[in-house]
Amino acid sequence: MAVELRAEAGTSAAAVPVQEFLHVGTEITKRRFSARKDEKGRFMPRHYKGVDPNLVGKKAFDHPAVHRWWKWLIRDYSPLYSIALLTPCSNIKPYTRSPTSRKVRAVLKRLNAWEDRKPKKVTWMYFSDLLIFVPYERAEEYPACCYEVHPDVVLKDKSLAELVVDITAKALTALSRRGLEVVVTFLPSKHAKLWEQALARAETVPKTIKTRYTLFSVLELEETLKNILNH
Repeated sequence: MAVELRAEAGTSAAAVPVQEFLHVGTEITKRRFSARKDEKGRFMPRHYKGVDPNLVGKKAFDHPAVHRWWKWLIRDYSPLYSIALLTPCSNIKPYTRSPTSRKVRAVLKRLNAWEDRKPKKVTWMYFSDLLIFVPYERAEEYPACCYEVHPDVVLKDKSLAELVVDITAKALTALSRRGLEVVVTFLPSKHAKLWEQALARAETVPKTIKTRYTLFSVLELEETLKNILNH
């Protein structure tokens, strides 16, 4: 499936206030904290900065802000460090507030890989079904903070799955050529499926080390990172 990256003239994916990305008349809908599940047994989303209704479901893939993000990843973004940690996005947004993020931050602090409220020694990226790679430092920006696309939306639509795999492969190739050497993954099965397909398609790939994903423990992840950072 051909991918056309659209961007408005004179715009970029640089940090700007959320409101500047929204169309005139668009409201950001606030959601309360909730641990409830929907009719399909999925945890209900929580958006601490609100959700843009134009960034919900399949239509989010046509949003100009999303296309600008893809373009930035492929053409401009360079990882801060040659070692990357790839964790899943979350139904909680910003992702930085999710339980998994809190556990991973604790790991990085124990490994002396955290400084000034951000990672050091390792590039922490979230794997998003919509935005592909979201660096930790940009996870609280729009559009990363304010969308809602469940992995099933992608996995159950062949054209969307193809699109995500294609962009992921292109972004991975670009980052590899800009110095990314090792990626440690901590991904649930649905994200891992898309990731593995992208790895097979990318022209250039870094060394990939897979760690078992679980909601209850980050011990394997911590040991893996410890061995790599102390190597």
